[in-house]
Amino acid sequence: MKRALFFFLMILIFTACHPGQGEGGLLSKKQVLTIKPDADYIEMKDGAVYTHGVDWIEEKDYTKGERVGIVEEGMANHLPVGAELYTTKEPSGVLIAEYSGDTKRYLVAMGE
Repeated sequence: MKRALFFFLMILIFTACHPGQGEGGLLSKKQVLTIKPDADYIEMKDGAVYTHGVDWIEEKDYTKGERVGIVEEGMANHLPVGAELYTTKEPSGVLIAEYSGDTKRYLVAMGE
């Protein structure tokens, strides 16, 4: 009995103390803003959050794919309502936002 209790406690300790606990996979808007309060983000209707300001996605060549939406009130904090959102033809986790002749790239927010 003591041995079983010991193993149970060890499992509990190791899983509770994992670095980045609760930050794995897709991040929510709340998690993104906790990490970076001034983040430039888009929150899609499915809950996926994309952030702007990742240098390496600006350096890569991406081809605009299909339109996946239009920014509505409350979806984004630095894009105007009506901005068009596109996927890329390359598998990338990147959205391309176009508005008033400008283009911005957003990367899906993932935890470690």
